[in-house]
Amino acid sequence: MANWMCSKCEVEVDKVDDIKIIYKDLDLPPASGYRCPQCSVEYIDGEYAANDLASVEEMLEGK
Repeated sequence: MANWMCSKCEVEVDKVDDIKIIYKDLDLPPASGYRCPQCSVEYIDGEYAANDLASVEEMLEGK
């Protein structure tokens, strides 16, 4: 599997587990993802966003 790269800096990103997630005024538990060591932009895995974050959003919205 290819390593994740920052689209801005074109450097390899670091895997992290402390990405801060805020939904409206609520602080959610930290997420796993990737962070660029140069510009600090953070990326969340698409599968995590589609599965975990979407279900939390539905629960919080009462859908």
